[in-house]
Amino acid sequence: MSRTRFSITKHTNFRVWQESQPSGSNQQQQPPSRRRLHFLDGFPIEFRTRKLLKTEKYVGNCPEPVDSYQHVYSWSKSIWLPRNQVLLHDNGARLLSLLRDLDTQLENPAAVSQKIARVAASAKSSRMPIVVKLLITVKVTRIDDYEFSSQQVLDDTVILNSIETYEFKPVPATNSSIENLDKVRFQLGSKLVRECIICMVEFQIGSEVTRMPCSHVYHGECIFKWLKTSHLCPLCRYPMPHDC
Repeated sequence: MSRTRFSITKHTNFRVWQESQPSGSNQQQQPPSRRRLHFLDGFPIEFRTRKLLKTEKYVGNCPEPVDSYQHVYSWSKSIWLPRNQVLLHDNGARLLSLLRDLDTQLENPAAVSQKIARVAASAKSSRMPIVVKLLITVKVTRIDDYEFSSQQVLDDTVILNSIETYEFKPVPATNSSIENLDKVRFQLGSKLVRECIICMVEFQIGSEVTRMPCSHVYHGECIFKWLKTSHLCPLCRYPMPHDC
């Protein structure tokens, strides 16, 4: 007998800020009838969404995946909203509806809309674009079991029932391996990613970034904190040296 089991975990991170100047895409998206109102009673809002899908396949009791891959999907959407809707004077109905239409399946869309409202409130008279960057990470684990017995099914049931009491203990990387990571200067046009996947802040050209052995780069402070709790690369799960 054989069976295939799946588990799916999802994590969403977001960042909201106001640009210092309007972008071309925002100007094109602005309704012609509201060009003057744009500067008086509304905000252009740009949603930038990135979805990272990770898939790992395991066979039997093998502790390491026999196959793994990942895909990144990116899309954006720009719209203009009146100030009263951005500030949630309608109890957030318009923003929540818009977030649902983005097909991101956010766990807590209210938190995103409230952050947008706070940024808009602090803008005062400025009507520069508000940018909402969403990072959605979905991990799919596939386990193929072969030649299992009814006793193994019973054992699996016991394991599932005990999941709620299981305490996950991540394994950090060794201090020496963290300290020995390479420091490089970020250059535009290189094959490096353009933003730190941990904090979602874009790298500045010429700024110092920290490079993992797998070639993925991050802000030094971000990756140091990460590796203090997990020895795996956030993007590709490359294993750093660890004590366990």
